[in-house]
Amino acid sequence: MNRYNKIPIRILQTVLILLCTQTLFAQRVVHYELYVKDTLVNYAGKQKRAIAVNGQIPMPTLTFTEGDTAEIVVHNQLKESTSLHWHGVFLPNKEDGVPWLTQKPIAPGTTYTYRFPIIQHGTHWYHSHSGLQEQIGMYGSFIMKKRSDDKTFRKGIDDLPTVPIILSEWTNLNPDNINRMLHNANDWAAIKKGATQSYVEAIKEGKLG
Repeated sequence: MNRYNKIPIRILQTVLILLCTQTLFAQRVVHYELYVKDTLVNYAGKQKRAIAVNGQIPMPTLTFTEGDTAEIVVHNQLKESTSLHWHGVFLPNKEDGVPWLTQKPIAPGTTYTYRFPIIQHGTHWYHSHSGLQEQIGMYGSFIMKKRSDDKTFRKGIDDLPTVPIILSEWTNLNPDNINRMLHNANDWAAIKKGATQSYVEAIKEGKLG
C-alpha cells in the first residue's frame, strides 16, 4: 500500500466537490474577433481614408455581463501598427492597450489577444490608442451588463432592452494637421468653424477693452 491510499475518504470527497464547484461556476468567456482594415468613406462630400473594423464604422458594440471574461482577438490588416484601449474599464495594466507603455504595438499583419475579467457594469467605449486612428473610425461602444443575481438589480429597469448610441464627428481635414493647429494654441479651428469671434468682430462691437 502506498502513502496515497492512506488519504481519508472525506478529504478526497472535499477535493472532488471543490473541483466540480469551480467547473460549474467558472467565468463565462465572451469571445470577439476584430479585423482592422483600411477603407474609403465619403461622409462630407469627399472620398477620404478611414479605418473600419469588421467592415463597419463605428467599431462593433462589445457586450458583456459583470463576471464574464473578455477575450478580444485583434487582427491588424493595416499597413501600420495599432492598439485598443478600453476607456474607463477596470482591468490589469498589461491589457490597457497603450503602446510602448503597457504593450507592444500590434504590428501590421499580426494578431493580438486581449483577455481580462469584467468586474463592473455600465456603458463605456473603446478606441485605438495609436496615432490618430480613433479620429478616422476606430471607436465603439463597450457595454457591461449588471448580473441578474446582483443585490441592486432592478427587475423591469436593468433588464430593459437597450440600444447603444455613440456620437462622433467627421472631418475631411487631416487629423494630424488639426492636432498640430490645436497645439499651436491659436483659434484657427474655431474661426474656421465660425465658433468664435475674430479680433476684428470684437473691435467692431467695442469689446476690445
